[in-house]
Amino acid sequence: MQMETAIRAPGMNSGGDLWGHVLAAAAVAMGFAAFSIFPDPRMLPLVFLGAAAVVALLLYPELALALYVVIGDVKGDERVAALLPWDLTLALGGVLAAGIILNFLRRKRSVAMPPAYFIFVALVALMVTSLSYAPVLVAGLEKVGRFLTVTGIVIVAPFFVLGTAQAMKRFLIGFAVVAFVICAYSLGSLGGSDRLVTPSSNTIGLGHIACGLILILWFGALPRLPFLKRILIYPLLGVPALSLIGSGSRGAALALGAVILLNLFFHRALLADVACLGALGFAAIPFVNIPQASFEYLGTLVNSQSVNALLFFRAELLSYGWKLLQEHPLLGVGIQGFRYYSPNAGLYNWPHNIFLEVCCELGLPAGILVAALFGSAIREAWRQLKDHAAPHLGLSQVCAALLAVGIVNATNTGDINSDRSTWLFLSLVFVMRGLRIRTSPAVQPAMQFGSTNLKIVAP
Repeated sequence: MQMETAIRAPGMNSGGDLWGHVLAAAAVAMGFAAFSIFPDPRMLPLVFLGAAAVVALLLYPELALALYVVIGDVKGDERVAALLPWDLTLALGGVLAAGIILNFLRRKRSVAMPPAYFIFVALVALMVTSLSYAPVLVAGLEKVGRFLTVTGIVIVAPFFVLGTAQAMKRFLIGFAVVAFVICAYSLGSLGGSDRLVTPSSNTIGLGHIACGLILILWFGALPRLPFLKRILIYPLLGVPALSLIGSGSRGAALALGAVILLNLFFHRALLADVACLGALGFAAIPFVNIPQASFEYLGTLVNSQSVNALLFFRAELLSYGWKLLQEHPLLGVGIQGFRYYSPNAGLYNWPHNIFLEVCCELGLPAGILVAALFGSAIREAWRQLKDHAAPHLGLSQVCAALLAVGIVNATNTGDINSDRSTWLFLSLVFVMRGLRIRTSPAVQPAMQFGSTNLKIVAP
């Protein structure tokens, strides 16, 4: 009698039929919902395509995460908003949460959160405590609620949906594809008089998206290709580059330039690409009709006579936030207090710097916690970049570059809830920590031995 050893995951065979029934039931439920919401037969093809997309996002929630982080720059278009009777951010958040639950049921791998993430628990505790002295309780509750839900999901979800290197790659590819579509959409405004925008008419958001796409291509594709093949990537880089310039997003442009210059110290071979791309860019700019307003706004980086002139109204917002911090250094003015302590709550929305925002609303202790969190992420990213022996160095480089850009963006625009990409990029670095530890040569054999299920099969 011959003996055969087979390795299989626990519950693999029994789980296949179960998930087949679950998906079939979900398809029937969506069919009934489709007929009840869209009785017009002409809408059925669109409904079925949407149902197929929802199933795909449930099975691959990393793609839902990629869409979630940019949906705010898309849903402002009335044609996109009309696709569903619900807010698209909430709808995608629900799909992402369902995908996480499905991953648990399917026993998909997850990544442990680092100890540094206990800082978020302390930060939320300070937010809740500050409600007792917040100037407008309802506004404070709304901001805390958004941080715990709409913002919190991009902080937590990466650890549950990016449990493998393949999932991380699918997320980056999904983000790149959506970002490319948004950038290509913006190029339709070339030749006009206004700066380029996203479908939600956001110039700064377009700059951030274009910057992220360039970094994914620059760190994820170029270093691993020979020069002649790298040339094929140039047209793909050209689309987000034009969008970035056309948006006039100064912070994103500065962050991108700093990260690429720093990268050239480690990858001298890419100097030829910088030279080629620069030459092609200078040759193409006169023919692509980038709006003059974009050049004028970018030109303020060198033409402004002072920092106040460069920042314009943001300088007043920063000064007001600093004033509040000096007056209330220990506890701050309470969550959402920056807006409602100001002389004009409709105009003074936030200080456009999340570190100052946290300090003036929650006090210096909260600001120190946030600084420690980002400092921990920077230290982790640097440790990964120095470790060339561990696997997935390329993915670590992409995540470290995105973190650097996210930190720059956090210091000059948005608030703790609107700048969700910064929190996402923070989490990606710690996710890569878990992935690299799990797949390192020293750990992998022990993990495989511990998780292997042996079955003796007699013919």
